[in-house]
Amino acid sequence: MSCPLSRRGMTIWWCSLFLVVMAWGAGPVHPAPEVPPGGEPPLTPKHRVVLLESYELAACLGAWDRVVGISHYAYDNDLLQRMVPHLRQIPSPGSGFDINTEALLALKPDLVVTWSRKPETVAFLNRKGLEVLAIYPENVADIRRDLLRLGQVLGKADRAREVLGLMQAELEKIQHRVQNIPKESPRAVWLWGKPTTINGNKGVVRDLMTLTRGRNLGEFIDGFNRELSMEEIVALNPEVVLIWGSATYGPDDLKHDSKWQTVQAVKDGRVFKATRASTWSPRIVDLAWWMAQKFYPQDISPAEAEAALSRFYPACFGIEYERRP
Repeated sequence: MSCPLSRRGMTIWWCSLFLVVMAWGAGPVHPAPEVPPGGEPPLTPKHRVVLLESYELAACLGAWDRVVGISHYAYDNDLLQRMVPHLRQIPSPGSGFDINTEALLALKPDLVVTWSRKPETVAFLNRKGLEVLAIYPENVADIRRDLLRLGQVLGKADRAREVLGLMQAELEKIQHRVQNIPKESPRAVWLWGKPTTINGNKGVVRDLMTLTRGRNLGEFIDGFNRELSMEEIVALNPEVVLIWGSATYGPDDLKHDSKWQTVQAVKDGRVFKATRASTWSPRIVDLAWWMAQKFYPQDISPAEAEAALSRFYPACFGIEYERRP
């Protein structure tokens, strides 16, 4: 025979039942794939989009019929030149740095994609009655988020998820590959516009250096980058030096600069310059393979990286991979 529950016991019993029912009704707590992280509601598809930024990130989606304007910097983008035959026919109202307001309004966009680092520009466009999608990927997770957002506004949500899966699979493959190399991580720096400005503990480049198992010597810098004295760089003594692809200098400049002669990377000939590929696009896969090969040249050959990218480029961009010069 069961015993009657006390008042305290009944309270506990009802609370437990309530929690069980709520948990059962709530279902999985994972967000739907099409909703970007951060709790944002799904964005609505647009039909007249101006890409002042993220044109390379949007390139893989194949939605150029919805793009009515583009940054003038896109005209010189090597990837877009290969992917978009009518690239020069797409009007440009300037860029995220310098917007021609009259030309922009003449395009009658229902969305302008620009970067969030200039909030005054976003506010100005809003005052003109324009809807703005402001982005600034600060890490690899942000690139994933913004790819999904662009997929929504360009009516290519399924394709965005497909590309995201391709990127994720390739990055995981690279990470697994370097983790199984029984060697110490090489001491490395990434140099930006100036040869004395090194990457810090934030940003896409930092994430890729971590993923490819390079020891980022700028980890002590709380930020994206900082300019150091030459004495500080010599003291860091990197074994590998990587240079931003859009820098106006290259490996030979450092190799022939007397101030760099005692740096291990210069003495060993391990100073390399990246391509001009955007770090805000699926081409971070290309950059990650390049980093891994430069960090571990005895273990990862250029041929291995090229083979992987020869599969990735057609699937992601619809074009063949071109070997680095």
